[in-house]
Formats: sequence, C-alpha cells, structure tokens
Amino acid sequence: MEEKNNRQTWLSAGLQILAAQGPERLRIMSIAEDLGVTKGSFYWHFKNLDEYHSALIEEWERSDTQQAIAFVEGMTGDANSKLQCWITGASMSDLRLAKAIRTWSMSHPLVKEVQARVDQQRINYLSKLLHDVGWSADQAATLGQWTYWAFIGFSSQEEPSITDQQLALILQVLKPR
Repeated sequence: MEEKNNRQTWLSAGLQILAAQGPERLRIMSIAEDLGVTKGSFYWHFKNLDEYHSALIEEWERSDTQQAIAFVEGMTGDANSKLQCWITGASMSDLRLAKAIRTWSMSHPLVKEVQARVDQQRINYLSKLLHDVGWSADQAATLGQWTYWAFIGFSSQEEPSITDQQLALILQVLKPR
C-alpha cells in the first residue's frame, strides 16, 4: 500500500486537522480529500470513526507525552538539564493541538479519560524531575502539580508566548536553593 495511505498518515492528518480546525472537522470524507485518497483507504485501517478517534487520541498520548518523556530521559546530562529541556520544550511547543484536545475532552468521554491520564503522567514526570533536582518528594509533588496547571493556564491563552528571560526566571524558581 502506498505510503500516503498508511495508518500513520491517517493519524498524522487527523492530529493536524484537530489542531487547526477542531474535532468537528474529523470526518472520514474530508480527511480522505485532504490526503487525496478514497474513503475506502480509511476502512482499510479503521473499522469506523469511533475506532479512528480512539486511535487518534492514543497516538497523541504516545507522541506528545510518552515519547517526550522518553526523549528527556534519554538525554545525557544532569537533572537540571532534563528539567530545563522539559520546561523549555513545553513552553516553546505548538499548543494548538493540546488546546483542541482539552476542548474535545469536555464532550467526548474517551478523550476526557485519556486527557486525565496524560495530565497525570505529565504531573508525575515533572514531579520526578523536580525531586531529582533536589526538592523533597512532597515538595516536588506540590510544585509539579502547580507548575503543570500553571502551564495549562498559559497554554489556554489565545497566542501564548514566553521570553527567554521569563523562562529563565521560571527555571530559577523551580530549583531549590
């Protein structure tokens, strides 16, 4: 089967559409048209739209959380470097997809479940990084949770941006003295 017709291509296209246009645009025919294929290609990979939505949200969890954690964990360097990479990567990323999924989670039970799981994975990882840089387990858990929810607030802005100076201050505050 041609590269443009594979399952991953359908998932990537869906995530792009979700980020740019929202969940209401996740329709088989419109995605097929965007990909330049027939909707039969869709049914080669997915039983129905519900299965596609499920695969799409699982792909987002894998690519935007599990792979990000694996990337940071695979880095050489100390705990401070890993924390800096995690915070910088999050604050500089394209947040349109995260906003679209959080909005979608308000009306779709499976998406809500995965969103909650992703939130917890990210909080746990951030707490681990904060513990690794020297905070006690309780302090790291509190700072991890509050830092993550502050990030969610930041990401919900219309066009969030952060300067290098602001980022440096955030990282300075997150390091124990």
